[in-house]
Amino acid sequence: MAVVIKSQRALKLLEHLQFVKNELNPDMKRFPGEQAIWVKIDWEGDIVKNLSFSGDLKDYQKVLFESMATLMIGKPIIKLTSLVVRECEAFLRDRNSEPSLAGMTETEEKDLQKVFQWISAFSKNKAPKEYSFDSQKGALRNLKLVDKIREIKAFLNSPEILTLYRGLPSPELVDVEDLTVYINAPYESERDKGLFEELHLLGVVAFQEENLNFIPDA
Repeated sequence: MAVVIKSQRALKLLEHLQFVKNELNPDMKRFPGEQAIWVKIDWEGDIVKNLSFSGDLKDYQKVLFESMATLMIGKPIIKLTSLVVRECEAFLRDRNSEPSLAGMTETEEKDLQKVFQWISAFSKNKAPKEYSFDSQKGALRNLKLVDKIREIKAFLNSPEILTLYRGLPSPELVDVEDLTVYINAPYESERDKGLFEELHLLGVVAFQEENLNFIPDA
């Protein structure tokens, strides 16, 4: 069942898209998921100046991204860490406060929230604090195994990751096979799984490898 746009506000946005583009910008980054979604974020200091999106987007995704951009531009980047899909949906409602979208499944909402989390992770830093992958070394996938291990260990031991796992056992590298990385990290509770997902997104951003895959290995 397709998601139906119900509010007049959302329908008007769909007719006059400002932040969703038909053409890709060379500076856009691809979301590391199955759906082709491209994002560009511009900021000055800690303030979001512009957001733009492109890709094979459905209409309800387009209006939610439009809502996201409207809510974020002119605001501190830190707000991205707490922005949720439901807040964007609520922004699209008409004055009668009825839901602006109908038929969006829990899976569709979670998938879109993953994009929000990835944008948040990317916006915090282009790479984790005190760790920056030197692009002059070439792509991570082309490094020798020993160099790959060195870089991934440096990433896992960076203050950003240690802070992410504060109060929990720190992630440790177990093995590397091409772009598949096996990591010993907590992975029992929903919170653990959420942290591991954020760890993966930070890794994709740090190494600029959209096919990088982190696998929990207890």
